[in-house]
Amino acid sequence: MVKVKLNRTAFEIAMTRKNLSQRDLAEKIGFSRSTLSHIINGRREPSPVLRRLILKNMPEYTFDDLFIIEENGSNVRANDQRFRE
Repeated sequence: MVKVKLNRTAFEIAMTRKNLSQRDLAEKIGFSRSTLSHIINGRREPSPVLRRLILKNMPEYTFDDLFIIEENGSNVRANDQRFRE
């Protein structure tokens, strides 16, 4: 099973660099602060819509900067050999 999780450390650094609070970002992306908090703390996985909105509001960061893909409990990076053709 494949899961996408927020890279909490990278995300918090990105928010600090942009001088954003959780509340600020939640308002910008149209989600509640509690939903964003659950995602940051790993209690929920970010939906594709939420991931897209986060990336849209943090254009200087890539998906791989802010998110981690886990497959069967192991981290997977997009540049992993298994994904090359």
